[in-house]
Amino acid sequence: MTDADGALAPLVRWRATLFLLAGVLFAVDAALVANHVVAGTEDPALTLGQAFIGWAWTCAFFGLLGAVPALTDRSRWPARIGAVFAALGTVTMAAMAATSLGYYTGALGGEFSAVAMYFLPFIFLSIIFGFGTLGAVTLRTGVYTRSVGLLFLLLVATFLFNVGSGIAGFGTLTTVLGVVCVLTLTTLSLGYLFRTGRADGEMRVTGDASTG
Repeated sequence: MTDADGALAPLVRWRATLFLLAGVLFAVDAALVANHVVAGTEDPALTLGQAFIGWAWTCAFFGLLGAVPALTDRSRWPARIGAVFAALGTVTMAAMAATSLGYYTGALGGEFSAVAMYFLPFIFLSIIFGFGTLGAVTLRTGVYTRSVGLLFLLLVATFLFNVGSGIAGFGTLTTVLGVVCVLTLTTLSLGYLFRTGRADGEMRVTGDASTG
């Protein structure tokens, strides 16, 4: 294990909790969106919702970083590249959450929508090359189960669908609600797998048995 991997050791211990917390925060946002689908209103509640989304993704990226050390043992450079983008994601999402909360509380003047576009390129890169790269590494190495790799990639696909639906013009609040529900279930599933030890793949179990 390298020094960089050693620095991630606390996240290895907390990754299950971080994914579960991400799921809870996504669920809070889903409740906010559902309320406004019914009421037919948007602001300022969706600005607050962006804060919960930012916190949820921040927790998810921290959880992802907790999965990195085991992956670097089997695929060092791809895993490290994924880790760099995951770290970018934690910073970007935390900044977005703080900014959104600032607009919601009135600490910042104007509308959050005016600055949201500046976060998008970093969000795009971090999700695609963070969860995407580490999802692919997971599937290729067998360090974690295929379920973990596929759930990582499902987060990417859900994000891309959300962006694509907005560009295509059918990104309604109902669509957003569906997206957030998928994010909720996906991160809760990841938390469950890591919490119960069912995330470990055959390569990980074999390696642990041979050194135990």
